Amino acid sequence: MIDTVLRTSLEEKRIVTIMYEDDKGNITKRNIKVISIDGNRVKAYCYLRRKIRIFNRNHILAADFYREKKPA
Repeated sequence: MIDTVLRTSLEEKRIVTIMYEDDKGNITKRNIKVISIDGNRVKAYCYLRRKIRIFNRNHILAADFYREKKPA
């Protein structure tokens, strides 16, 4: 499922939300748009950091298509 979401982001230029665990064990929720996938390396624009980042595919715990919050 995660790989399908990442590939769709790459092919359709869609934003996806991931849960990511860094090397120190910190877990963050990030919105990204995938630029390329090379083995376990996912190059993406990270909206949290506001720049292009490299993510280790093995550290992506979950991925789903971005859902914009609707105003209350």
